[in-house]
Amino acid sequence: MATMAYVLVILASLIGLAGCAYYCRINVLAINEKNKNEPKAYKRVWNHVLNALWYGYLIIFFVGLTVNNIFFK
Repeated sequence: MATMAYVLVILASLIGLAGCAYYCRINVLAINEKNKNEPKAYKRVWNHVLNALWYGYLIIFFVGLTVNNIFFK
């Protein structure tokens, strides 16, 4: 029974990480398209910083979910 719980947690983490990668790629492409018309460099960079912070947080969350539930039970 416990093995199934580990498999489900790993599966949820992998699905979450795959979703993060997919949507991060889409957002980077959208930011690049939007930045073509932005003349100020700091505004172009700021969009990427916020995107990296958000998806970095999500990746840490899903990795932490796996580590916490598998190794610290």
